[in-house]
Amino acid sequence: MATQKPGEWVQSLIGRFDAQLPIKTGLHTTQAIQNVEQNKECLINVSRYKFREVINGLTKTLQSVSNTRIFGQEAERNYYESQLIILDTLVKVLNSQPKDTSRLDEAIYVKLLLPEICKFLNLQSDTPYVLQLKSLASKVLFALSLNAFNAVFSRISARLMTLSTCSEDQSDLSDLELIQHLNVDVTRLTKLLSDVVSKFRLLRSKQVISALAHNLEKAIWNWMDNYPEEFTDLQKQPNEELQDCCDKLFEQYLSYMENSTKRKASVWPFQMMLLILCPKILEEINNADGGAPCSPQHLKKKHFIDDVKKTIANHHSCHKSLAEGAAVTCVRLCKASTYISIHDRLNVLFSLVQSVITDLKSLLFNPPPNSKTFSRGQSIVGQDLDLYIDCFVSCFRITPHNNDVLKVCLNIVHSPPIYHFVLVNALHRIITQRRLAWWPNISIIYGKAAELRNMFTDTLNKVTQGMASHTSTKSTGVGGLSSSLTRMTISKLTKATDETMTTYRYLLLWIVRLIHADPNLMLHNQGKPGHEIQSSTLELINGLVSLVHQQWMPEDVAQEAMEALLCLHQPVNIELWNPEAPINTFWDVNSQVLFSISQKLIQHQIINYTEILKWLQEILVCRNSFLQKHSANANVGSNIPVCKQAHIKLEVVFFMYLWSIDIDAVLTAMSCFRLLCEEAEIRCGADEMAVTQLLPNYNVYSELAAAATVLTTGRAALQKRIMALLRKIDQSTPGTSQAWDDTFRNWGVVTSYLEAYPKDHKVKIEDNAAALGDAIRLKRKPPHHANTEHELEDQLNEWANMTGFLCALGGVRLQSKVHRLSSQSLSGLDTRKSSLMQSCATTDSQYCPVTQFISNLLKLLVCQNEKFGAQIQKHVKELVGHELNSALYPILFDQIKICVDKYFDPSGQVIVTDLSTQFIENVIFIMKNILEMKPDQPCEHLGVASIEQLMLAVVRYVRHLDSTVHAIQIKIKLCQLVEAMMLRRDDLTFRQEMKFRNKLVEYLTDWIMGNSHQVNIQGDICSMSRYVSYSNVLLWLS
Repeated sequence: MATQKPGEWVQSLIGRFDAQLPIKTGLHTTQAIQNVEQNKECLINVSRYKFREVINGLTKTLQSVSNTRIFGQEAERNYYESQLIILDTLVKVLNSQPKDTSRLDEAIYVKLLLPEICKFLNLQSDTPYVLQLKSLASKVLFALSLNAFNAVFSRISARLMTLSTCSEDQSDLSDLELIQHLNVDVTRLTKLLSDVVSKFRLLRSKQVISALAHNLEKAIWNWMDNYPEEFTDLQKQPNEELQDCCDKLFEQYLSYMENSTKRKASVWPFQMMLLILCPKILEEINNADGGAPCSPQHLKKKHFIDDVKKTIANHHSCHKSLAEGAAVTCVRLCKASTYISIHDRLNVLFSLVQSVITDLKSLLFNPPPNSKTFSRGQSIVGQDLDLYIDCFVSCFRITPHNNDVLKVCLNIVHSPPIYHFVLVNALHRIITQRRLAWWPNISIIYGKAAELRNMFTDTLNKVTQGMASHTSTKSTGVGGLSSSLTRMTISKLTKATDETMTTYRYLLLWIVRLIHADPNLMLHNQGKPGHEIQSSTLELINGLVSLVHQQWMPEDVAQEAMEALLCLHQPVNIELWNPEAPINTFWDVNSQVLFSISQKLIQHQIINYTEILKWLQEILVCRNSFLQKHSANANVGSNIPVCKQAHIKLEVVFFMYLWSIDIDAVLTAMSCFRLLCEEAEIRCGADEMAVTQLLPNYNVYSELAAAATVLTTGRAALQKRIMALLRKIDQSTPGTSQAWDDTFRNWGVVTSYLEAYPKDHKVKIEDNAAALGDAIRLKRKPPHHANTEHELEDQLNEWANMTGFLCALGGVRLQSKVHRLSSQSLSGLDTRKSSLMQSCATTDSQYCPVTQFISNLLKLLVCQNEKFGAQIQKHVKELVGHELNSALYPILFDQIKICVDKYFDPSGQVIVTDLSTQFIENVIFIMKNILEMKPDQPCEHLGVASIEQLMLAVVRYVRHLDSTVHAIQIKIKLCQLVEAMMLRRDDLTFRQEMKFRNKLVEYLTDWIMGNSHQVNIQGDICSMSRYVSYSNVLLWLS
């Protein structure tokens, strides 16, 4: 098909890509994300051969999504994420193409793709999604301009021509914005500047001229960032054509800024960049300061340089706008000088930098006492921060060992938060920006690790305390204050506090990103003793852990903290936690991390629990990699209490999320059991122990992990497989017991909620708010918000998962209650059954949660809730009948007997009610399934407790039913139960077998003959029931 009709094949691929976007599926599961990524990779590969068709298809898909009408928050999220996916695919498709394109391809760009991209670049909002869209659109245009520069250039040139005839108010500057996103080499830059020079004299609008300077300056920086070698060569061998363009444009802007201080300050930075591209002219101007002659055509340029130097030197006394313009200009000069090799120190740029850098640092980083830091206004605070960061980075690269700016920014007590923010962002840029060969390495800063850790701790404490006090203020309000002045004062203080807290939250976010970018900046501890190193590492990591599970913490901070912790857990970084004792420190620190996160997951205090589980899985992978690296002494230091507790908590987490409604969480939890097994293998290999000494249920855990890789046909099938494996667990551990107990507590609260729904559920929630939140906070919405049918269905299904979990794992929970009894007290039974009865005997002496669970389950067999009653009954009887651990059979039979006995009065007469009959029918179903089931466990549990009295009581009750169709059906089912019991009689225990058989025959014969408790039975129903019943009696007597 691909060879015969390639166009149709590409369209099919585009259609599949479109159909699996979030806006179409609404899914954000791991599988959905994987599907989208696979489609994306296919399109990228196909585009190498069918580029035009792929670009055309993606553009139309983008248009279709952009024109979609959306309603609601979830739809908006899907809308934006679909656009992000398409734009990211376009970036990768364009970057995978050769640079030469045909005219037809360029036509497609101009007519279809370019207009769509421009729409994103012109979006006005600054929400996180919009900022991501703008960033990706910029990357698309950057890649587009590499392949089709002429198409984009023509649009810009045409717009310039149009703007030459427009008045100030009619100027549309959107196409001029394209300039700053272009991929230009020196040839294209020259072409662009030449075109601007030719049209400049026609431009009338000052707004257009100002915008043009701003965008052209960004284009120059794009060139320097992407083609730094061309800039370096330019300084050695000037480009005459480029110099001519820059020279003319400089002169043109001189005329533009005449008689306006504000315009002069706004274009100074651009003019400086133009001169930097003219090294011959700049050298002549610089030499003139030493007495050399300066040609008349360059005198104005010399006066420009002198004005900048004079203004930055007298920044405290000169015009504010000029001082600001000079600051920006000098920062640009310093930054440009870093693109020249340090081996070329004779370059004129270095001389100019030395003449301004001291005054520049004084203006930005050393303001006079009691004066504010440099700022050009709140509206451009982001640009000011970029200016500070550029200055810091430039100073570091020009004089890496001069620490005066670094000291100011590290001062936690006296320096304002903006300096801390600048420091962290600057260091992050130094680490992540593509390095030129002569740029100093970040390792120079490693010696300041202690100060950086202190900054992290201080910022974390301020954010934590600030959020706590902010929440407290909101809850108390200002109800007792009547004065409007007081209210206004509090409002202003609250606003100021909010702004301060926002500053510290952003600072915290970037500190965490810095940790992720280079852990050495926080882990370096040259010359300190081991215990101090371990203490500082623990404080750092515990701080990051607190960011992961704090409910009030912004999502981006929590996500970055997870990435930072994962980075710190890479084996090479674990070695830095304490080089003197890496193994011991690892067990201590890592165990505290696992314990803390596990505890929050167990308590369901983390909303994005699936993501946290996947992250925890990656942490365990790193943990095992480190242990494998040190396998010879992997157990050294592992006997501390927190290590054992962490292991218990991990087991509890993985067990409890087996019953989650989120299938991704279930599969992740199952996979994590494999990592527990791997750890046990590594540690046991070191000390030559049996793996089951560390992990008693090793074999079942391995099976659970393997089951996660098998394709399933849905949640129900997966849960059935899990329950079958849970029944195979035969060793009780603290982890399995706690998992059962915590699930039972959650199950009890959810059961109460479902039973009461919707009657008085608001009251119930208020009365049990803590328990309910603890039980169901794992869901994205708590149950009192579960107001849609889908959410209610999820709630019920998760409850059913919990029920099955408790049934299947109840056997090991029962083991933890075992108290050995003397064999004499159990005489009369063989040793096998005696040992089994011991596990059940404790229920008489003390409270047993398993018994309570079975008792509660049986009550639900007659649940009468209008909405959920029938479903609850169905779930209970099927789960108890099919999934109950055989070790619980004795308790089940005892509890059923207790319930059935209540249907007889003190004189032994049957009390027939509809509820009682319903219970008896469900009990018959359960017992029949248990007796007919092919055992996956030893069947000796059936014989622990005698079911003689229970069976007789059930038969007595049923024989008193009338002769309705329903009653006859119950009697038939009872006969089938008797038949099943007879077939399993070798596995059952009868204390008085002959008496029991005779009594049962008497009741059944009496029923079959219709001599008592019967009315006339007519037709086929009578014949059928009597035949079946009689057949069972004959079989039993045989």
